[in-house]
Amino acid sequence: MANETDANPPGGPICPNCRQPLRVHLRQERIAARAPSADQAPSPVLITYCGNCGWTLAAVPGPTWVSISSDPESAEVEDPEDATTLEGQFQLRCRDLVTEIRALGFSPVGWIGLINRVGAAQCASQLLADRRILPVTHWLVDQGHPELTLEHAIQQPRWADLFNDDDREEARWRLTIAGGNRER
Repeated sequence: MANETDANPPGGPICPNCRQPLRVHLRQERIAARAPSADQAPSPVLITYCGNCGWTLAAVPGPTWVSISSDPESAEVEDPEDATTLEGQFQLRCRDLVTEIRALGFSPVGWIGLINRVGAAQCASQLLADRRILPVTHWLVDQGHPELTLEHAIQQPRWADLFNDDDREEARWRLTIAGGNRER
């Protein structure tokens, strides 16, 4: 029988504060942050938090945020602009990964939204540059499926023309971090 301190809760990721399933309690709210000066408009910030305890999970400024759909199961990775290009093929691979991840019980709507906004290759590059690890990466590693992560895909020789050695090293390090090893 599982207890609330298990690393692999059956309901998916949990809040680090109250240990309740985020699948049920994850909330987002857009707020207008104070403007730096009187002649500038307030800049929006997207706050992601646990609806059970209020613990802030993320605060993302401006136009880089991706809203979580009210129906996560309806979010789909869109067709690439040109499926014959390497970027288009990478987007199709990410779509396949999302399908496989959903079959395991997690819907990575934030990742889907970012892919749909900028394309899968640009999404991956942006996440690497921002040093952001997707929540689904931690979940997949905890579930024993690191092969379904974006980080694993980035390291594959098929995508060598999309990602450089630094990108692949960052992806390797992220998988290590997701597995609980914080040393670089």
